[in-house]
Amino acid sequence: MAYVSLYRKYRSQTFDDVIGQDHVIRTVRNAIRAGRIAQGYLFCGSRGTGKTTVARLIAKALNCTSTDGPTPDPCGVCDACLSITEGSAVDVIEMDAASNRGVDDVDALRDGVKYHPMQFRYKVYIIDEAHQLSAQAKDAFLKTLEEPPPHAVFILATTESQKIPITIRSRCQQFDFRRGSIEEITGRLKHVSNGEQAQIDDFALDIIARSANGSYRDSLSLLEQVIAYSDGAITSKEVYTVLGAVDEDVLLELGEVLASTDTGAAFAIADRLLREGKDVRELLKSSANHFRDVLALKVGADEHHKADERWRDQAEAFTQERLVRIIDSFSAAEKDLKWNEQHRLALEMALLRAMVKPREAAPARESAPVEATVSAPRREEAPVAPPTPKPAPKPARAHSKPVEKPAEVSQPVAAVVADDTPINTAPSEPVTVSIGEVQREWQKILKYVQKVLKQPQASACARESRPLEIEGNVLKLGFAAKWDFHRNIVEANASWFEQGLADIMGARLKVTTVLLDDAPEVLQEEAAASEPIQHPLQNDILTMFDATIVDSDTDPWEE
Repeated sequence: MAYVSLYRKYRSQTFDDVIGQDHVIRTVRNAIRAGRIAQGYLFCGSRGTGKTTVARLIAKALNCTSTDGPTPDPCGVCDACLSITEGSAVDVIEMDAASNRGVDDVDALRDGVKYHPMQFRYKVYIIDEAHQLSAQAKDAFLKTLEEPPPHAVFILATTESQKIPITIRSRCQQFDFRRGSIEEITGRLKHVSNGEQAQIDDFALDIIARSANGSYRDSLSLLEQVIAYSDGAITSKEVYTVLGAVDEDVLLELGEVLASTDTGAAFAIADRLLREGKDVRELLKSSANHFRDVLALKVGADEHHKADERWRDQAEAFTQERLVRIIDSFSAAEKDLKWNEQHRLALEMALLRAMVKPREAAPARESAPVEATVSAPRREEAPVAPPTPKPAPKPARAHSKPVEKPAEVSQPVAAVVADDTPINTAPSEPVTVSIGEVQREWQKILKYVQKVLKQPQASACARESRPLEIEGNVLKLGFAAKWDFHRNIVEANASWFEQGLADIMGARLKVTTVLLDDAPEVLQEEAAASEPIQHPLQNDILTMFDATIVDSDTDPWEE
């Protein structure tokens, strides 16, 4: 006898055997029991979730000869049930719309519908991948679907329900098939492996279930492949080898490298994995899933790895914020592989981005360390400092209290700390960037704030600003008077730009905003003489549309 694939051999033959689609099965069985049989069904869902299987079960339920009429529990042994199972029933027509998508195919279907069934009670038409019917074929099918003869039932299955016209959806009962959960797929895999007398451990089954992405058929295909590869008991090692996935030990090692921020080790492990023939796309996907599991363990949402000390140690080595950024880094790199042919470089850059620690280390704007406030600004303690110290100028901030000069010698340090006036804190490391460098990188920083830090509004408002000067560790952004609304938004979200400066340029700067009218005359002259900061695509747009820039003096936010 010819070999039959597992997903065909173990296809559900009764409604009770269908897993994960209880909402569909219950509705269909109740309708058949009550005699409310619809003339059109639309089954929507991703691949391998049981759409065609349930369609065939409906055909059995309508035509089973063990009873005098349709039954919600077909016997599976009568001639009608057996012929439908074998695919030889002349009154159950399965049509692949991917290869029969034209008007002529629909016309042939319409011509056959008007004839009564040859053997059974109902003619059942199962149209798979219905969304691939041409627009003309869908229109030709409408009248038949709306008023079919009483002996005909149409079942349309599709993986892209949005491509089915509303005119067809409104004539059908629509059911959405859900992806299988890991537990449901694992249970099905255990049933099949027992039927095949295959010895496979639970962790290996869990790996297969995760790799199937909610598809029961994909999971059985993967299990079949693993069984063919192994000669004896199947372990996770065989599964990793067959699937081309990354071993758990390698992922844990990768996590240790990212926790240590050892750049050399990151390049070394990337080189080793590529030499072993690992697929970069699969490596990035496995890494993202691994750190997702680490994050779930850290927040208490994962019980599977709770007993493993290595996993617990790795969860403690990262903060939640950094785990989220690592996952985003690997996911974005995997997505970019579609356009990037340099896979090695993409992997190495993803590892380096995931290792960046200044994002976590950047201090919050509203919670500066007290010791820095007390020890660094020695210029505030002028009476006890060496002769002729110069007090540090205060950055001008909107909505801040006026800065008072320290007039009393005996003013306690605690008073300086308690005051909510922003203090020009000296940086723990000397600022190594100049205002020119900041101006050159400003557009990149704005794009980083928009795309990576997910702050599009703040980034858009900051495009009307101009970096003026760096005084101490404070970067001043200048706004024209008409952009005062934008200035207030940037002022309220200054911490995001401080984060961008730290990540892009490695500079720990405080960001404050001023109106150009309030800035010193020297800065006003420099700002007026300097070229405005242009968007990177501005020249291309001007060339494409043969356009010129027109700047209005009116306030766009004025009512």
